[in-house]
Amino acid sequence: MMTKRSSVPDQEHWNGVYNRLDLGKPVYDLWLDAYAPFLDGAKNDAIIDLGCGYGCDTLYLTERGYRVIACDFSEEALRRIAEHIPEAETKQVDMTAGLPFEGGSAGAVVADLSLHYFAWQDTVNIVNDIARVLKPRGVLLARFNSVGDVHYGAGLGVELEPNYYEHDGRRKRFFDEGDLLRLFADWEIKALRETDLHRYGKPKRCWELAAVKV
Repeated sequence: MMTKRSSVPDQEHWNGVYNRLDLGKPVYDLWLDAYAPFLDGAKNDAIIDLGCGYGCDTLYLTERGYRVIACDFSEEALRRIAEHIPEAETKQVDMTAGLPFEGGSAGAVVADLSLHYFAWQDTVNIVNDIARVLKPRGVLLARFNSVGDVHYGAGLGVELEPNYYEHDGRRKRFFDEGDLLRLFADWEIKALRETDLHRYGKPKRCWELAAVKV
């Protein structure tokens, strides 16, 4: 059985990452455009940007008039968001400790490449907690590392669980279609497709998912 690591080293790591990077105002791609009808259904509700990083999707959503709660483990990432996107609410969140929101309090959750750091059971628990936080028929819009993401670590390091690796002290999960169908078996999957993300220097292979809370 794998022992759960302390969250403190991870927090220090991500604070260090955002301290080192001079990122300026976030720059987003337009992946959420395809899911505008789902977002429109949450127009009068809070949208949680879970694992928001320095706020690419938070900026996209706030520019389009949505009420966003930007959540991340890194205090430094949230500081950058407060600086560049002051209209967004920010909240420090450790996903493995449970989401600090009331049940049924969000119309949508966006989790963009933020659900791939965890052991399988932790991942299941987080997804179940997302379902708890969403209103009935609320939507999760997410991107996940693909097992085909060879430019960004797929298959690299020691395999701790199927498709879950440790390399240079960092842990990362990669998903195939079967993983996602199993993870969201109790959801209504509206869209699931494998695609390339061009945010970084090389194409990043990932899955896009739109799933509705049943």
